[in-house]
Amino acid sequence: MNFSRLSTPQRISAASIGVVALAAFLPWVSIFGVSALGVEGDGVITLVAAVAGAVVLAMTTGVIGEPKTPGTRSELALIILATIVALIGLVDMNGAAAMGLYLTLFAGIAWVVGAVWQFNLSKQSAAGTGETGI
Repeated sequence: MNFSRLSTPQRISAASIGVVALAAFLPWVSIFGVSALGVEGDGVITLVAAVAGAVVLAMTTGVIGEPKTPGTRSELALIILATIVALIGLVDMNGAAAMGLYLTLFAGIAWVVGAVWQFNLSKQSAAGTGETGI
């Protein structure tokens, strides 16, 4: 595994994906000393999105196997997955929110930032070389 192949936005996305996956196993709600883990509810969705995002990122960047040029489809898939995670964190936020939900929300937002940043970098480099990026 060669993590040096990742650009800065991809590293932000990768770190955010790791935090989202970890946060799914932490308490999302805590009230009167009783807490509920993320995987007991919507955390399953965020965990699946994080695993899918990690697989897409690893396969397109060459962290595992040969490097491939990430296309528009894979970058859009990462943006969609990141947006889903951020929206779940935002919608589930309430007065009894615990650490796992806060981490999910903030990591989801960071993942969106990293994914959109990478998408814009790819568009700029494709425009400079005349490639379509598909």
